[in-house]
Amino acid sequence: MKKSACHALALLLVPWLACNDQAAHEQAKLSDSPSSQAAMILPPAQDTTLPSGRRNIYLVGFRNKPGFYVERSIFPAGYKGLPHIHNSDIYVTIISGSAHVGLTDKFDTTAKVPVYGPGSFLVIKADQPHYEWFTEECTMQIEGIGPNETFYVNEPVGKK
Repeated sequence: MKKSACHALALLLVPWLACNDQAAHEQAKLSDSPSSQAAMILPPAQDTTLPSGRRNIYLVGFRNKPGFYVERSIFPAGYKGLPHIHNSDIYVTIISGSAHVGLTDKFDTTAKVPVYGPGSFLVIKADQPHYEWFTEECTMQIEGIGPNETFYVNEPVGKK
């Protein structure tokens, strides 16, 4: 009985060891890549470039429709987002570049505000006035539950 148990164990281990050896070999090939960053691979998605130069790539759902949405926004250097609020929470991850984000209703590029770089994560709560500006190109991933609208603060009545 012991002999057949050893044979059964060997039959199970040989393919497992072969698979693990091959996986380790594949991993070694991948880590020899000269790039220090992973490539950004995006699924086919509708995208929009606004007159301001901001580019939106809609990955899942749409901000203005009910349900979960994920979008990537690419802001050009020099872009300024005037003070505004959203009617629901947004979750922001900085993918590349940096963003200056002020949590007030007064736009001021001289104010000491945090500068968020790659990997930074922000939660901007509903109705929290905020503004942003960019000194370099910045890619953000923005997620939330729609419909999510933007309302500019201190804007004359009748304009949006």
